[in-house]
Amino acid sequence: MHRSITRTYLKHFATVHDGADELMPLTGAQRRFHHTRSADPHDRVRILPVFLEFPPGLLSAPRLERATRAVLSRHPALRGAADTVGGVPVLRVDPVPEGPLVREITASDDDAVWAALDDWPDGCGSFRVLLARDDRRDLLALGFDHLVCDGESTGLVLDELMAHCRSGERVPDSAAAAALRGYRAAVEEQLAKEHAASGPEALEHWVSRVRDAGPGRWGRDRDAGGPGGQVSAWERVTLPESATDRPFPVLLAACHSALAGSPGTAPVAYTWGGQDRAGVVGCFLNTVLANPQGEDVRESWWDDLEFVDTPFDEVVRAARASHAPWTGHLDLVLTLIDRTRRPAPVLDGVPGRFRYPPGNRIEEPVIVTAVHDQGELTLRIDHDPVIVPGTAASKIADVLRESFVDADRVAG
Repeated sequence: MHRSITRTYLKHFATVHDGADELMPLTGAQRRFHHTRSADPHDRVRILPVFLEFPPGLLSAPRLERATRAVLSRHPALRGAADTVGGVPVLRVDPVPEGPLVREITASDDDAVWAALDDWPDGCGSFRVLLARDDRRDLLALGFDHLVCDGESTGLVLDELMAHCRSGERVPDSAAAAALRGYRAAVEEQLAKEHAASGPEALEHWVSRVRDAGPGRWGRDRDAGGPGGQVSAWERVTLPESATDRPFPVLLAACHSALAGSPGTAPVAYTWGGQDRAGVVGCFLNTVLANPQGEDVRESWWDDLEFVDTPFDEVVRAARASHAPWTGHLDLVLTLIDRTRRPAPVLDGVPGRFRYPPGNRIEEPVIVTAVHDQGELTLRIDHDPVIVPGTAASKIADVLRESFVDADRVAG
C-alpha cells in the first residue's frame, strides 16, 4: 500500500501538535518553501511582492497601521512563521505584534524599496507593509513571506487592507478566534486533497509525463550555490480576440516550445491553485508539470488538471522510483496573474496603479510572469545570468511574443 508523503507528514505532525492552537500543519507548497529556505545558507525569506502606487500625500502611516492590525487579526497565516518542533516543520501562529507594523521611508527608486523590504525587523511577522514616499508618489509596498501567502491571497489581503483604511474598524476578538479555526480547516482540507491526489493512478500519470524529460539544463547548477543575480526583460502583448479570456494554454505551450529545442531541459512547471477559499488567506498553490508525450501542450494540460493536486514532492519521488532522467530540478516556472478579476483598489475615490518592478530574488533559473489585464498581457522574463545564458532567455522572450502574433494559433 502506498503511503503518501502527506499522510506520513500528518502522522508526524500529530505527535508534536498535542492540541496547541498556535501550531498548524504545512501544506505541500509550504513544506517545499520551508525546505528551500532551510537549504539557503543566508536563511532568506522568499518574498512575494505587491506594489501599488497612489498620488503623493494620499496614504498615511497611522491609517495603514490600524488597517494592518485589522488584517492580521482576520488572517492568522500572516502572523505565522515556519518553525520546527521535534524535527517536524510546522507553522507557528503568533499574536499580533505590539510594536509598530508599518515602516515609512523616503525613497525615489525601487532599489531602496527592495532594500527596506529585505531588511525587515525581527519579530514583526511575515507580512511587511512599507510606505515609500517622494514628491511624485505614495508607494504602498507589501511583502509577503510566500510560505504563508500565495498570489491569489495577496489580492484578498490588499482589498481588505484598503477597506480597513477607509473604515478604520477594529476586529473583535471573537472574529479573530473564528478566523484561526477557519484557517486550520482550510489547511486540513488542502492536505486531504493532496493525500487523495497521491494514489497510484495519479502517480502513474505523472510518471508517464516525465518519463522522457531531461534532467534539467540549469536547475541542477542551483545546488552549487545560492541564488545569483537577476536580469529582467519585459514584453507587452496585445491579445487577439480569441485569446482575451484564456491566454494561459498559449503561454504554457510557448514556454514548452522555447525549452523543447534544447537537449536536457526539465519539464516546464507552472503554479496552480490558490483560489480564494471563502476569504481564507494562506498558501494553497501547487507546482504542476507540463511535459506532453508527442502531443500539444494546449491539449494535454487539460488531462493534467485531473491530477493537479498531486504534491510536487510526490511527483519527484515517483520519477526517481521509476529511474526517470528527471530528478526534480526545474529550468522554468510560469505564473499567471489575472488582473481581470481583481482590478486595482480605490482609496478615497482614487484608483491605485499596480507596479511590477524588478529586484525580487528568483529561486528558479527562469521565471516567466504574465500579468493578464483585459486585452493585454505584460510578460516579464526573469533569469539568473550566472547559470542561464542571455541568448537562452532572449529566445524564451521571442517565442512568448511570437506565440500571440497569429490569432489562428491560439487554442484553449
